[in-house]
Amino acid sequence: MEALDSAPSMIKATRKHAKQTGVDERIHATIGDIHDLAFQDQSFGLVVALGVTPWLYNLNKALSEVTRVLTNGGYVVLNADNRYRLNHLLDPLLSPVFESTRKWVIHELQSSAFNEPPNFGCPHMYSIKKFDANLHEANLINIKNTNLGFGPFTFLRHKIFPSQVEVKIHQRLQEYADRGVPILRSTGAQYIVLARKKL
Repeated sequence: MEALDSAPSMIKATRKHAKQTGVDERIHATIGDIHDLAFQDQSFGLVVALGVTPWLYNLNKALSEVTRVLTNGGYVVLNADNRYRLNHLLDPLLSPVFESTRKWVIHELQSSAFNEPPNFGCPHMYSIKKFDANLHEANLINIKNTNLGFGPFTFLRHKIFPSQVEVKIHQRLQEYADRGVPILRSTGAQYIVLARKKL
């Protein structure tokens, strides 16, 4: 089994955890770049890339590399930070609806006397439609998917509910999302996909 990460600290943590659980003989952890994988074509029947896509500088290139190293009919499990997650839609400082306004405010602050304007940046997020289109372009077939995670709920980035209440709200909303209730089924924080390489 191959484990890759671009951060040495993550490779060190992987090796340590593998040793603690007695599987270090089965896992080869090394520095690597998903944009340029050092493996031959069709090397793996399964690739798992969880928590990766938010930090990529080129999603299409990374997906192309994943497809290249997958065997024909091989599988990939991956996730994306959902651009239209419910908790962001409800907070004006996070909502994509107000993104152009936020960019204007940041630009004005940068042009003014402020040396360090507020940082509204975040990891790359994707709409479900866009992410599915990227998968299709990389010759990956989305065969199963789900949305996971609701909260924390904020207004102007301030928490609204105590943690115990948030957990209960999340559980209830997740139940509705799992049942396929409109809106909730597509507004979880994480979009998780099982995809297959086209034959």
